[in-house]
Amino acid sequence: MVFEEVVQRLIELGFYKFLLPFIIISAIVYAVLRKTQIFGESPLIGGIISLSIAFFIFGLPVLSGANLVKPLTGFFGQVTIVILIISFGLLITGLFVPDLMGKMGEWVTGGGIVWWMILLVVIIAVTSGLFFFITNPIAEAAGSGGKLVLLIFLLVLFMIMAALIAGGKK
Repeated sequence: MVFEEVVQRLIELGFYKFLLPFIIISAIVYAVLRKTQIFGESPLIGGIISLSIAFFIFGLPVLSGANLVKPLTGFFGQVTIVILIISFGLLITGLFVPDLMGKMGEWVTGGGIVWWMILLVVIIAVTSGLFFFITNPIAEAAGSGGKLVLLIFLLVLFMIMAALIAGGKK
């Protein structure tokens, strides 16, 4: 098949292993830096920092021998399926709820839906293998105390998420 050949050529060229993660990480970090303005309002500083971080991710497969292709493919594949399910759910719900957009505004400002979305992203990250790509190096670096370090990492991650969500309420 023609598409299989194209994908095989892209794999041989390192498109999925190097270039695609570089582009994705660069765009995500740049968007987060522009939104939060941690380093000021200058787009140049945000661009330099996001490219620097993306180059670290670009070198990750060579330096550590890790492969991001399967976890990222699984993660984005599952996210796409979840988005399709939510879209069809909203489409069907829109037939029965007269003011769906107004109701959704109430649901989101209530805060409960945010926790469900965070839980959904964590579940997708765990099932795609992306979560273990993050936690396994931490556990290996800790040696015998790996489970304790992993638990501390998860607690800190939970506290950061809780602080971000609670900080958004007025």
